[in-house]
Amino acid sequence: MSTPVRTSIATVSLSGTLEEKLVAIAAAGFDGFEVFEPDFVASPWSPKELRTRAADLGLTLDLYQPFRDFDSRSEDQFARNLVRAQRKFELMEELGCETLLVCSSPLPTASHDDGQLVEQFSALAELASEHGKKVAYEALAWGGHVNTYRHAWKIVEEVDHPSLGTCLDSFHILSRGDDPAGIRDIPGEKIFFLQLADAPFMAMDILQWSRHHRNFPGQGSFDLSTFAGHVHAAGYTGPWSLEIFNDVFRRADTQRTAVDAHRSLLHLEEQVSAAVSVGDGPELFTAPERTPLEGIVSLRVAAGPAKQDQLHTMLSSVGFHLVGRHRDHDLQLWRHGLLTIAVDATAGTVWSAPGLPADLPVLTQIGIRATEPEVWGRRALALEVPVEQVRLPGSADENAEVPDVVRLKVTDATSIDLRGPGSAAAWESAFDIYPLSAARNRAEASVLTGIDHVALAVPAESWDSVMLLLRSVFEMHPHEGLDVTDSVGLMRSQALTLVQDGSGNTLRISLNMVDGSRSGLPTVRRGGVSHVAFSCENIFAAAATMADWGYAPLPLSPNYYEDLEARFGLNAELLDRMRGAGILYDADAHGEFFHLFTPTVGADLFFEVVQRVGGYEGYGEVNSAVRLSAQLRAE
Repeated sequence: MSTPVRTSIATVSLSGTLEEKLVAIAAAGFDGFEVFEPDFVASPWSPKELRTRAADLGLTLDLYQPFRDFDSRSEDQFARNLVRAQRKFELMEELGCETLLVCSSPLPTASHDDGQLVEQFSALAELASEHGKKVAYEALAWGGHVNTYRHAWKIVEEVDHPSLGTCLDSFHILSRGDDPAGIRDIPGEKIFFLQLADAPFMAMDILQWSRHHRNFPGQGSFDLSTFAGHVHAAGYTGPWSLEIFNDVFRRADTQRTAVDAHRSLLHLEEQVSAAVSVGDGPELFTAPERTPLEGIVSLRVAAGPAKQDQLHTMLSSVGFHLVGRHRDHDLQLWRHGLLTIAVDATAGTVWSAPGLPADLPVLTQIGIRATEPEVWGRRALALEVPVEQVRLPGSADENAEVPDVVRLKVTDATSIDLRGPGSAAAWESAFDIYPLSAARNRAEASVLTGIDHVALAVPAESWDSVMLLLRSVFEMHPHEGLDVTDSVGLMRSQALTLVQDGSGNTLRISLNMVDGSRSGLPTVRRGGVSHVAFSCENIFAAAATMADWGYAPLPLSPNYYEDLEARFGLNAELLDRMRGAGILYDADAHGEFFHLFTPTVGADLFFEVVQRVGGYEGYGEVNSAVRLSAQLRAE
């Protein structure tokens, strides 16, 4: 029976002292670690003390790294480099570490002669063998001569020594655009080590990209599942290790980063497992499969007393009305057809947290209907995401083990609630419900049909963690990230989508990066960041009906419509109708997009109504600056 994949992480990936890093690595569930030489050099521990502490924590020391600039055109320098290598092998003996990482050299003095490189690495391999050690040769993407994995493997293959193999690093390979399919041609036993890193696509110097912007699998843009699938198919059986250089991670909470790191490897294993046939290699992790979701059906907004009147006015203007109040909490139930929004003014909720302006409206819960929330709970727990399983008073069987709601904390302010089929009735039983107007109900049926997407404010230090949670648990697909320029600055925005085959339901969440407060909650960005976009079938009919309910169009610049006519060739009649209702427009190769906005409630939250025509895939991001300018004028 095969054994699970062993997981490892380089100490450079985390903040803190070496002691703090090892404790966090062990607590997160890793099997081992790579010691980054500067971490060890700065540590007060002797080699024996590090070896003992690692063993006490149940960790193996999988790699000592990096050994730089080994090869040289100068024979005198090469002789000196062999002395350095011997000292490292002696140190590794004390540490209890078997493998040394040697990087290709970027220096002008590096050898550019493959024959000389073969001679030098033959000598290094023989020295390693004398000490019972191994050398993993890695091609740096910016190496002066050897800068591709194929070239590094060519040197290793020509040396043909049992103590010399190659190290494959996903960043060095994928950042260059290399095709990783050739990895399958490398014998698995000659792949001595595997280092994994994701990264967003960036147009910048590779060295700077590598040193500052790597992140964990599932947080960037690389196709790591295909890459790791090639490594697995080659027969590699060693650790899957993370080597991450990231400025945010270096100052983030050590334990939280380590937990995210381990989750990212589990998620990657699951992706590879779904794509490859079962072989003789290590057993890949799998989690319970996703079950159907019916989309977002409810929201909770926390707002203090001073902002509630403004929030109520805005809800009424888009067709929501108050239908009940909770008997035990300061919680109001607002409804539009099948859509529900709970307005929470209960003392001690998130709006009163330190660092946030008093009464700021905050989106605190996103309710998604799930046929089997308990399966999602098991899936999240398997991926090491904490969950709260809730049985609601008034459930059909309050003693049943199956939860009505599975709650996942996404940001410090907002959770996702996966609600079972009976949760709505059970939850509503705790409210005093008011009688509704039949005429109002009939009018609603032709206006808002659902929730198209939700946008969340995410502090910069939580960005990668939130991204990983949504991609691992829900397998949401990220769109290309955007830097949105508007009249109050520059904001990074990232949309994620989950399209469920056969169900017709699409889950869309957009993340907007903001500065964080001391509490870990997002600080206010004047002009709005968080919002809820409601879908409709006919935006012109929706705007007309909403006008009867008190909706006033945002004052959009006339220049905007002149530009639309020039860009898209829209006819004058359509432009006049859009201008009169404050409707904005975009189109892509798949369809069209019409949308309108409310003013902001406070400084952050606002509502949007959208109509998608055809298969339009975007969010109308090109209109962000126009929208924000109009909202600022409406304050």
